[in-house]
Amino acid sequence: MRYVSCRDDHGSVADEAACFHLPKPSATEACLVISCGRWKAMEWSSCSVTCGQGKVTRQILCVDYNDQSIDRNECDAEDILATEQDCSMPSCQQINLGNRPANPFPYPDYHQKNDRGGHPNRNQGHGHGGNQWRTGPWGACSSTCAGGFQRRVVVCQDENGYAADNCDARMKPDELRSCESGPCPQWAYGSWSECTKSCGGGTRTRLVVCQHSNGERFTDLSCEILDKPPDREQCNMQDCPREAAWNAGPWSSCSVSCGRGQKYREVYCMSKDGKLLENSLCTQLAKPNVLRKCRGGRCPKWKAGDWGQCSVSCGKGIQQRNVFCQFTASKPARETECRQSSRPASEQECQMAECSFYYWKTGDWQECSKTCGKGSRYRKLICVDQNMHEVDSLHCDPSKKPSDVEICTLPPCEYIWITGDWSECSVTCGKGYKQRLVSCSEIYTGKDHYEYGYQNTVHCPGTPPLNVQSCYLGECPVLASWRVGNWGSCSVTCGIGVMHRSVQCLTNSDQTSTLCLDDLKPEERRPCHNIHNCELPTSCKEAKRLQVITEDGEYFLKVKGRLLKIYCAGMDSDSPKEYITLVNGDAENFSEVYSYRLHNPTECPYNGSRRENCQCRKDYTAAGFSAFSKVRLDLNAMQIITTDLQFAQTLDGRPVPFATAGDCYSAAKCPQVSL
Repeated sequence: MRYVSCRDDHGSVADEAACFHLPKPSATEACLVISCGRWKAMEWSSCSVTCGQGKVTRQILCVDYNDQSIDRNECDAEDILATEQDCSMPSCQQINLGNRPANPFPYPDYHQKNDRGGHPNRNQGHGHGGNQWRTGPWGACSSTCAGGFQRRVVVCQDENGYAADNCDARMKPDELRSCESGPCPQWAYGSWSECTKSCGGGTRTRLVVCQHSNGERFTDLSCEILDKPPDREQCNMQDCPREAAWNAGPWSSCSVSCGRGQKYREVYCMSKDGKLLENSLCTQLAKPNVLRKCRGGRCPKWKAGDWGQCSVSCGKGIQQRNVFCQFTASKPARETECRQSSRPASEQECQMAECSFYYWKTGDWQECSKTCGKGSRYRKLICVDQNMHEVDSLHCDPSKKPSDVEICTLPPCEYIWITGDWSECSVTCGKGYKQRLVSCSEIYTGKDHYEYGYQNTVHCPGTPPLNVQSCYLGECPVLASWRVGNWGSCSVTCGIGVMHRSVQCLTNSDQTSTLCLDDLKPEERRPCHNIHNCELPTSCKEAKRLQVITEDGEYFLKVKGRLLKIYCAGMDSDSPKEYITLVNGDAENFSEVYSYRLHNPTECPYNGSRRENCQCRKDYTAAGFSAFSKVRLDLNAMQIITTDLQFAQTLDGRPVPFATAGDCYSAAKCPQVSL
């Protein structure tokens, strides 16, 4: 904000109506408060310890662009640098010889440095019984310039290093001495700059610094701040001519959307009656700034996470970390909003311990699998380390694995036909046939005697010998037998029907006969189930309704979209039940609760094997044994109803539900039942 008023030729305040023909300058404008300083880090201190793990610290100052210290509020608190970090010194070793007290001076060169007389310490005097004064090193000077003083520790000790109090006070070394740190820095200043205005009151500046006579600069705090010469003053205070004056237009928007930028405005020379003039007519006046600094808000910055683990457990690998762009920890930004040139690396090499060396080791080739012709031979192949110890094959490079099998070629093989003895004739009378075994065999000539191995018949030369030939054992007496034809088609295309076949009694010469026994006559008809392309029932109750069936038996039902063979029981009732027939019947489908109990329940005799001659009693009232041929199925829940015992036999004790077992034989881990 600024004061705007209408003035006459003499500079006095006039009524605003006298300036109505002139554009009134703005009394206010927007401004942006930005951080005017930057953080500056001083040198790191010495490590806080002389051995082991400690910390180093440093001072962080807020300075302006002339490197002068300013208030910390002028710097961005989020960008402040670290003031401490870890440091590592050599490992500590505590040495304690017997019960001798520790050296009271924590300086490594105590007891080692000799003075001009060759004695262990300077300024030491002998007292009674070998007591003497011992001194520590001088401390830092109390002032960095213009002189000061130093202190040191002086104690009385006996010849064994223990504290004493009877040293000669006249010989006591000095504990305080003066020190000279050189002259203090002084204020130095340069020449005044040109005045910012030729009239109407301007300002001029000069450089004022705190420095030594050799030109070394210091911060302003190192010099006497009250004696600091001025670095700016007013100049050219005389009034300017009133015919022309500079006028400024509005400021433009900031040149950047984030960070530091500039604003621009038009500045032009104007007469007192509001007409534009040549700029040369206003040159004697201080021209307003056409540029000024601005800040467009906080810029996003790259943020890097911690490095991940190395990609390998040995040798050279890669480790990665997340790198992302953000305004603050809670406000992410797009990666394109951050400067790509300053993006931290998201990947780097990492070096682990040297890898162990593994390679393939081969054994000797075995004999060929054949004694003639083409065969194969094998050899042992193992993975070993550098010490020739066998390890898992996963350690070796599979791409470098040698072959463990190869083809071996020997002289061509010899093949012959081998024939067996003829079998008996296939009939006891009339015409029949007899057969023998004919095979192609390879002759192994490399053995002490011939050996034969069966081969494909294409290897043997010539036409193979006959393996079947006819035989005739004379005319047979007239006999007759039942002959059957093939079953015909089912009488229905869907559901349960009947199919037929021809059954005839024929003699050996295929003549019709009545000599066949009726008791041996095969069946001519049998029921058939044509279930394809058929709308099947989904329950036994529906099968009874659709197909008018009243007999219990196995029927095909469509359950949950699948075709199942279900035994329907109670088909003569209103509520038939569904059962599944167990394949192995009740021989292998049983449930048992064992009836024997040990007299001593903490034992498990015979290694847990089941014996009825054990030291036990048969008095478990819940015991029983039930065998099942069919189990009840709940079609809605698709679960076995284990308590349905319609197709179960209880062979001992109480009925036991299906898939149930138990015993009260022993309290130890000694199960006796089986399913």
